[in-house]
Amino acid sequence: MSKMVRKQFFITAEQNKKLKARAAAAGVAEAELIRAGIDLRLSQEPEEKIDWRTALGKLSGAWAERDDLDEILQKNRRGWKRRLKRLGLAGD
Repeated sequence: MSKMVRKQFFITAEQNKKLKARAAAAGVAEAELIRAGIDLRLSQEPEEKIDWRTALGKLSGAWAERDDLDEILQKNRRGWKRRLKRLGLAGD
């Protein structure tokens, strides 16, 4: 086994309950289950990035037929920059 590195993280109460039960049933340490879960997740192919344009294209209603989403986003960003500048939170 390679050198261990200590990590500290939070899990939910429900995850903790299930982890304890599974470790006891399998007769292994909780840490071993956590390491196995990390290995399993890291061995999987990375998830594809979601293309927001494609996702928005699947919407129904007011936004489904819009083809000017980039312009709307740019306009909103300019507004955010103006507000931040007025608040003294952004540079020139």
